[in-house]
Amino acid sequence: MTNIILCGGSGVRLWPLSREQQPKQFCRLTGEHSLFQDTVLRNKNLCSKIIVVTNEQQYPLAQTQTKELGFTDIEFVLEPAGRNTAPAITIACMAQYHNDIVFVTPSDHHIRDERQYAAALERAETLAKNDFLVTFGIKPASPETGFGYIEADGENVVSFREKPNAETARKYTASGKHYWNSGMFVFRVKTYLEEIKHYSNDIFSASQEAFEHRECSSGIIKIKKSFMEKIPADSIDYAVMEKSSKIKMVALDISWSDLGSFEALYEVSYSDINGNVSSPKTVFAGSKNNFILAGNRPVALIDVDDLVVVDTNDALLISKRGSSQKVKELISDLEKKSPGITKNYAD
Repeated sequence: MTNIILCGGSGVRLWPLSREQQPKQFCRLTGEHSLFQDTVLRNKNLCSKIIVVTNEQQYPLAQTQTKELGFTDIEFVLEPAGRNTAPAITIACMAQYHNDIVFVTPSDHHIRDERQYAAALERAETLAKNDFLVTFGIKPASPETGFGYIEADGENVVSFREKPNAETARKYTASGKHYWNSGMFVFRVKTYLEEIKHYSNDIFSASQEAFEHRECSSGIIKIKKSFMEKIPADSIDYAVMEKSSKIKMVALDISWSDLGSFEALYEVSYSDINGNVSSPKTVFAGSKNNFILAGNRPVALIDVDDLVVVDTNDALLISKRGSSQKVKELISDLEKKSPGITKNYAD
């Protein structure tokens, strides 16, 4: 089985920690390794091969971090322009044998229960060998509005649901039939390519043309920009999964997070007796349930609760806990006042 790791995106919801040139998957958020490195380590023992799909700008980071782990046999597909997950997966699949089973994963997920993860992957592989496209549904721990949902009857998918409002999310969570859409998939290459050709032939044809004009060198497939830009941008969910009749779902009841916000990072971090998560040089007086990330800079909080404070060498974010995702609404204003501040770190 081949693990296709999707390693794009800018991670703006974790600004100022995550920047366009160094997005969250390459940041060390939960331990000694980055989320990308954790993904590689988690899947290396479960898959015989790993291929990373990333953009040209982030390739040096990905390459450096795989070498830090001691892995030199990982292959790369380099995209000169992002066209969402359907083209990325399609091009990566075209580089595999038609009977290969592939396991598609994002690069920025946090997973603790790796034993159940491995068991679920084994079941998904069995289904994929019977020519199903398999998705993974995460048993919801809370009524999240930031995730898409899958309605399922056992392993049979009833429908895919868009990101709901708060009331609908509560109904989904209580139903026992709805799962968070994890963005992870398992299928046979041949089955997937047949389905995307059938349901989204424009993506398939343009991806095929781009693949045929690829440049190759020592484990790297580079797609030319002129061909990449011709491919319609779409997600695998819209292009294939929501249309195909060959879909199955494997449920996962694990400690899982896409770490899409500082609130999510707070939830997977260890807190003190007052619920504070903090950097080593942070001190508190009468303060509870705060998330402080400030490196080695001394920080003092007095009589404040439920704050997010993220301090880097060139920017400071202060937010009420529960509101930090709104940072993406400020990106254009941040760029106007401080050009480049969301793209890279200042010296």
